[in-house]
Amino acid sequence: MNNLTASQTDYLKAIYLISLKGEVKVTKIADYLNYSKPSVVRALKNLRDLKLIIYENQGLIKMTSKGKRHAKDIIRRDNVLKKFMIDILGVDKEQAAIDSENMKHAISCYTITKLEEYINNVLNIHDDEFETDDCVYDCNSEICASCGRFIAE
Repeated sequence: MNNLTASQTDYLKAIYLISLKGEVKVTKIADYLNYSKPSVVRALKNLRDLKLIIYENQGLIKMTSKGKRHAKDIIRRDNVLKKFMIDILGVDKEQAAIDSENMKHAISCYTITKLEEYINNVLNIHDDEFETDDCVYDCNSEICASCGRFIAE
């Protein structure tokens, strides 16, 4: 995941979240990220070349299993970092969202895993906030529709 740019991870996360609500098309991604359609098309071609999505011009966009794994990891990073900042450091939600957005692109999978273990085992905070498999995120909300878990913008 560390080989992906911040922009690529933002696109993957957007595609994943949109896909949970239905079909993914260029227009939906452009609206979600507030980017131009030509910018989205360029990014999609890049993600396709990386085998993270399946995309044919003017068609539906689908994530590959590799793309889904990356998207879920991005969401996990957001959740772990925000959980640590909000619940342990006492950072307010807005600032934690800003900081986690910047930090998630630079932090290694190893360090995220260690931080998650620290939160779960050392601090004995056991909630399922770090899991994303069963969540249904609304593209216009920061909360999972089924369980109420928080996700970064």
